[in-house]
Amino acid sequence: MDIIEVIKSGKCNEADLLEFITNNDIEIAIAAAESELATEPILDIAAHDRDKKVRMAALNNPNIGDKTLKFLFNDQDEDIVALAKSILKRRN
Repeated sequence: MDIIEVIKSGKCNEADLLEFITNNDIEIAIAAAESELATEPILDIAAHDRDKKVRMAALNNPNIGDKTLKFLFNDQDEDIVALAKSILKRRN
């Protein structure tokens, strides 16, 4: 079973996700950010990633915290900014 399958099957823990979220393989980092097991701290790390796809994956995870959403209000990508604002508005 490859790493992405392990992540998607939920056969990993928070320590594993922490390692995967910082992986240089973008597909692995995206899978970690999309995981339903990803916690707020894991998603906050993903939200700081240089790659837009990783930040977007974190943004689309329902476990993302309000603090991280607010951080993404200042993202360099206007799509991420708009989505972060929209998600926070729906929550309030």
